[in-house]
Amino acid sequence: MPDFFPYGFPSGPDYSFALLMLVMPQIPMTLGNAVIATNDLYNQYFPNENKMVTPRSLTLSMSAANLISYIFGGMPMCHGAGGLASRYCFGARTGGSNLIIGVIFILLALLLGGGMLSIINLIPLSALGVLLIFAGMQLALTILDIKTRKDLFVPVLIVSITLASNLAIGFIAGIIIAYVLKSERLKV
Repeated sequence: MPDFFPYGFPSGPDYSFALLMLVMPQIPMTLGNAVIATNDLYNQYFPNENKMVTPRSLTLSMSAANLISYIFGGMPMCHGAGGLASRYCFGARTGGSNLIIGVIFILLALLLGGGMLSIINLIPLSALGVLLIFAGMQLALTILDIKTRKDLFVPVLIVSITLASNLAIGFIAGIIIAYVLKSERLKV
C-alpha cells in the first residue's frame, strides 16, 4: 500500500520554489489545454449532452485529484484535450474508458508495485508516437469550423509565437490579439 507523504512534508522554501519554477510556468498550459480546450472539445463532440463539463468542474476535479495524489507522493495531473481527442478518435463515447484504464493502472500498481514499470516499458515508444499522431490529427480537425481569415489568424499566430519563443508568450499574445480583433474596424 502507498505511504502518506512518502517524500516528507515540504518546507516553506520548497513551496516558494515550486510556485515560481513549476506552478507559474504551467498555468498557461493548464488553463489552455486542460480547461479551455477540454471544455470546448467536449462541447464540440457532445453538443446535446448534459453540460456537466464546465471550466469550473474541470478545475475542481483537477484540484481534488492533485490534492489526493500529493498525499501519496504522486505526480501532478490534469485533464487534457489530447486525451479526450484520442479516446474519442478510438471510439470512446463515455467516461467508461477512463474508468477502465484507471482500474487497470490501480490493479497493476497493487499487484506489481514497482515492477509495474517493467510491464509499461514493454510498450514500444513508437506505439506511443502513433497514438500521439492520431490525437494530434483529431485535435487539428477541431479548427475546421473556423470560416474567416480573421478567426484563423489567432490560432496561427499562437502556434507561430509558441514555436518561436514559448507557450506562455504565445498564450498571452493570443488573448490580447483575440480581444483586439473583436473590433469590426480591423481587417486581417
